[in-house]
Formats: sequence, C-alpha cells, structure tokens
Amino acid sequence: MKKWVSLVAISAFLILPGFSQAEEEEKGKESVTVMEEVVVTATRVPTPTEEVGSSVTVITAKDIEAKGYTTVKDVLKGTPGLDVVSNGGPGQMTSVFLRGANSYHTLMLVDGVEMNDPTGMNRGFNFSNLTVDNIERIEILRGPQSPLYGADAMGGVINIITKKGKGKPRFYLGSEGGSYDTWREFAGASMGSERINASVAFSHNSSDGFSSADDDLPGNDEDDKWENTSASARLGFVLSENADLDFIGRFQDGRTHLDYGGGPYQDVEDYHVEERKVFTRAQAHVFAFDGLWEQTLAYGFADHDRDYKDDPWFNDFSYDGKKHEISWQNNLYLHETNTLTVGLEYEKEEMDDHEDLDESAYTHSVFVQDQIKLGGFSFTTIGLRYDDHEEFGSETTFRITQAFLLKDLGTKFKGSYGTGFRAPSLCELYYVNPWGGPGGNPDLDPEESEGWDIGIEQSLFNNCMTLGITYFYNDFDDLIIWDNGYNNVDEAKTRGIESFIKIMPFDDLSVCLNYTYTDTEDDDGKRLIRRPLHKAGLNTCYRFLERATANLDILYVGKRDDSYWDSMTFTTKDVVVDDYILVNLAGSFDICKGLQVFARIENLFDEDYNESYGFGTAGLSAYGGVKVTF
Repeated sequence: MKKWVSLVAISAFLILPGFSQAEEEEKGKESVTVMEEVVVTATRVPTPTEEVGSSVTVITAKDIEAKGYTTVKDVLKGTPGLDVVSNGGPGQMTSVFLRGANSYHTLMLVDGVEMNDPTGMNRGFNFSNLTVDNIERIEILRGPQSPLYGADAMGGVINIITKKGKGKPRFYLGSEGGSYDTWREFAGASMGSERINASVAFSHNSSDGFSSADDDLPGNDEDDKWENTSASARLGFVLSENADLDFIGRFQDGRTHLDYGGGPYQDVEDYHVEERKVFTRAQAHVFAFDGLWEQTLAYGFADHDRDYKDDPWFNDFSYDGKKHEISWQNNLYLHETNTLTVGLEYEKEEMDDHEDLDESAYTHSVFVQDQIKLGGFSFTTIGLRYDDHEEFGSETTFRITQAFLLKDLGTKFKGSYGTGFRAPSLCELYYVNPWGGPGGNPDLDPEESEGWDIGIEQSLFNNCMTLGITYFYNDFDDLIIWDNGYNNVDEAKTRGIESFIKIMPFDDLSVCLNYTYTDTEDDDGKRLIRRPLHKAGLNTCYRFLERATANLDILYVGKRDDSYWDSMTFTTKDVVVDDYILVNLAGSFDICKGLQVFARIENLFDEDYNESYGFGTAGLSAYGGVKVTF
C-alpha cells in the first residue's frame, strides 16, 4: 500500500498550489453553471446532466485521448460502480459488471444499435476487440433500464456515441508500437457543412501477447497472439431545417489465440477464434408542427460471426448470429415543463451453430416516458414499457427518477427506482445437447430485477470541486443457470456505495478520485464471483505549455471470490483472487502544428496480479507513437 499512499500524496502536492491560482483566476468572475453537459442515454432525449435523476457517467473523447488507451475495456476500468475482467491478454474474453450484476445484464449500444451477441450463451457482449476509434463519448447508465431499452438492460446500459464530422476536411494518420511486439496503425478523416457531415476511422492492431493461461503456473509459456482490424463511419445529410438522414456503420475483425480455461489452466498451441462483427444503422429524423413533434424512424442491423479453429480435442465449430431492429420514436414537446416520448420497436434475433441449432425469436415493444420539470428545481421522469416475446410471452417494466437541483447551493439530490428483465437467449431456449442429455428449455421465464438508488452531489469552491455519493440496491430473481438443463432457479442481491471527488483548481488540471463498495450475495449466501468488495481509482490529468498532456491512472481492486471447473476431479472449486494496484502513465506532446508524439507506461511497478483466476496479465510495458494531422 506504500505505492498507493505515495502516489496520492504526489497528486495532492500538485493540487494544493492550484487552489490559490484558481482563486486569482476566479476573482470578479461570475459562477458557472454546475454540470452543464448533456446526456442522451438516460432518457433517449438530449437532457442536461443536472436534470437527470439516474446515475450516469460520461467519458469524453478528450478523456480517452488523455489516457492513451486503445481499447474501450481499458478506458472503462477506472469507472465507479463498474468492474472489467479479462480472461488473459489482448483479444481474450472480457466482461463488464455494473453494480455487481452479471456481465450479460448490461446492454451495449453503439449509436443506438444493440451490440449484445445473440450467439452467446447468455447473449452478453465481449469487449475484447472493441477499440476507441471514432468515439465522441461513452455514456454509462446504471440501474435497471428495461423501460427504455427492453431486454438485457437489467444492470444498466453502456452507449457509445461516434463522432459527427464538422468543419473543413481534416485527415490524420499515425502509428504506435511497444511491448509484446505490439503495433497499431490508424487513420481517419472528417468534415462537415450545412448540408453534409462525415467521419471515418480505421485501425489495425497486432500483438504477440503473452500466455493467456497464467504463466505463474508450470508449463504456460506460449504467447497468445492477437490481431484486430476495426473501422467506423458516420454520414449525415441535412435535407431541410426540419429533416435529416444519418447512416452509421462499425466493423471489427479479430483473431485471437486461446488457451484452455479448465483447471489446470494450460497452453494450447494454434487453437484460436476468429470474430467478425458488423453494426449498421440508418435513421430519418423529422420535426413537425414548429418543432413540437420530433420523430426518429430507424433500422439497425448487427451481424456476429465466431469461428473456433485448430482445437486439438474437438472439431472446428462456428456461430453466426444476426439481429434486426426497427424503431419509431416520437418526442412531443407539450410545454417547456413537459416532454412526452412514445416509441414502438420490433426486434428479431437469429442464431445458427451449423450443427443442431438454427433458431430465431422476435419481440414487439411499446414504451412511453414523461419528463416533468417544475420550478427549475424539480425534474421527474416516469417510464413504462410493454414487451411481447415470441416464446415466453409478455413483460411489463417501469421506472421513475427524481432530481432536485438547488443551484444557489450547488446541490443536487437524485434517486431512481425501476424494474428490468432479460429474455432467455436462443441458446438457453433451444440448445441441443450433443451427448443426448438435457439442453435448452422453451418454457423458461425471463430473468427479472428491481433496483433503486439515492444520492447527493455537491459543488464547492466556485465549482473547483465536486463530490458525490450514491447508495444502490438491486434484487435479481428467476436467474437462468445450468441445472440439469437450463432452468430458472437462481437469485441474487447486490448493494453498495459509489462515491467520487473531482477537483479542478484551474482549467488545465483535473483530479478525480472514486471509491466503490459492492456487496453481493447469491441465494446460498455466497458472494458473486469476480466482484470486488472494494475498488478505488485516481486519475490526474495535467495540460501544460499549451501543447503537452500528462495523465496518471491508479486503480485499486480488492480481493474477489472466483471459481473454476477442475477437469482432473470433475468438480467446481472455489478460490480467492488477491487484490492489486495498477499504476499507468500517459503523455503527449505537440511538436508543431499537426505533429504529435505520445507514449504510455502500463503497470509501472510491474504488479503480479490476476483479473480472473488462472489467467495471465501484462507486466511492466511501454508504448509510444506519432500522429500526423492535416
């Protein structure tokens, strides 16, 4: 813990002198408005953060650039209330847990397109190959969100919003290299005018990596390579002052070498998975009746392909999945104090394993939400949704949020209560056991949840400091597990505290400290695996000389329970994974206009740690590169 204490002390040393500078800069200035940013995910309507009663975190493109990370999973790691767990190095299976919920209870979106994989056992999303290309912001919404987003949003929603081109044509390209023979090439362009806007980004990543199976265990010394190609594009047309069209696309193609995950964990040569994902969306956006009626008609399509090859014990096998979404959202601006949203949705998911399973299921949905603003200090949102699934029938969910804003005091009280559900996946419904035993269960009920939170945020010292704390509670019922076939037999509870302090003594220095306490419990009274009881993060970002940026990230993750299947004894064994501290540094320097060099050091103190039992992690590593903009 000495490293942790010393680095906190260094950060404090940097902060304190800034207060006197900030006081001088603020003399004679009027106070700025608290929390001026706007979020979309919380209400599906652009809403100032100060008016949102839900717990939401926004990570901007500026934040991503300062940290220097190339994948979304690394960007998310320091977020309060969120845990990221990888089964090894680059490209390996990566899960995200929001407020202790299962990883597949988080709905993943990119510009409104659902990214959760219909071929997955639980329809979860694998973050392993998701890069930061062309991302304008990431919005993380916690708590049950099914009233707006339907199935899979029991724990929350992570929404990636891509960049919209603006201004004169701009181009960039660059390259980066570093430890584990890691290389990255990237390029992009953007432009925007009154009638058209466009942005496009491309990257290619490759790495020799390291053993996915923990190399602390004997015999695990084979490097597991990773290669990934990603592309993102957004094109918009302004047809008139009341109508526009948008076309969005994202593509990723990854190849990752794998090891066996059963105990004892072991290297496997040549065994690898090839994954290709395509996400597209076309939408028409229209205003009518002098802007009082806003309509968005959209079609989204997602295509998932996974091929497992060169397994020494089993034949090659493949999974193909598709999802179609049609939505019609109507925002009615009835009064400056009242916005009514009504929407219709149709979704169809498909799965083909090229063996025994070739199935599909559809869902019809209708939702309504009312946002009410009273007196400039009370902001209420009430939502209701009805989903009709082809197999299990109907499900109704609701959510209410409340925010009270005391602007003169810089104080915000917030709270929410809602319900959620997860429809059984196609695998859980229709899986065919190749050995002739129990398999899928068409009679499954949806998983259900209810959750609430309450919190307070306070701004101090002329907005140089903001702090907040939130208590949350979630109850999950009818969870689907493998119990002589798939059945609704499990339940769980999670509760805890999310807290943060953000200090900006002057514009070029920010320090963010957060702490999360997450207590989890299954129906046997045991803690849920891979969820730490304690987690803390510290980020310090300093911009200086008008051309340089330095960023410090410190992450503490407490001890976690874990388990694994012991293939030698054919039993499940429980283990405890040790806590760890990671320290990462990043920096950039603009040599001249259009030419930037950047570098980062990960795991500065070469911490020997595991995110999940039996899987390897990177040691001290360094990366650097150059970016040209013109």
